[in-house]
Amino acid sequence: MTSPETNTNPPLSGEHRLRRRRLRILVVWIVTIGAGFLGGITFGLAASGVLSLSPLLFWAGLALLAVGLVAASLWFMRRVDEVEVIDNLWASFAGLLAHTLISAGWVAASARGLAPAPDVISVLLGTLAVTFVAYLGLKLRRRLG
Repeated sequence: MTSPETNTNPPLSGEHRLRRRRLRILVVWIVTIGAGFLGGITFGLAASGVLSLSPLLFWAGLALLAVGLVAASLWFMRRVDEVEVIDNLWASFAGLLAHTLISAGWVAASARGLAPAPDVISVLLGTLAVTFVAYLGLKLRRRLG
C-alpha cells in the first residue's frame, strides 16, 4: 500500500515537459486568435448595421473582449520562458515603432495633400505585419544560430 505523500507518477522527461509547454502555448494562441476573429467579425457586423446591438451591449462586448485579451496575454507571458518573453517584447517594440512612423507619416502627408486621409485599418494591418515579421525574424535568427 502506498501512502498519499508518495508520488506515483514518474517525473516527466525534458522532452515531455517541452512538448506540454508548447501545446499550452499553442492552445493560448489558438483561443486568443479565435476570440479576436469572432470578436472582430461581431463588431464589424455591428458597426456596419447588419447586426443590431444596443450601444450598451456593444460597449460591454468590447470591454469584455479587451479584458479577455489582456488576461490571455498576461497568462501567456507568465507561463513562457524568458526567451519567448524577450522575443515578444522586441517584436512588440518593433510594432510600436512601425505604428508611430506609419501613422505620424501618413497624417503629415495627408495634411500636406500628398496622401488621402489616414485609414485606421491600413495602419493596424501595417503594424501587425511589422510585428509578425519582427517576431518571425527573431525566431529564425535563434534557430539558425
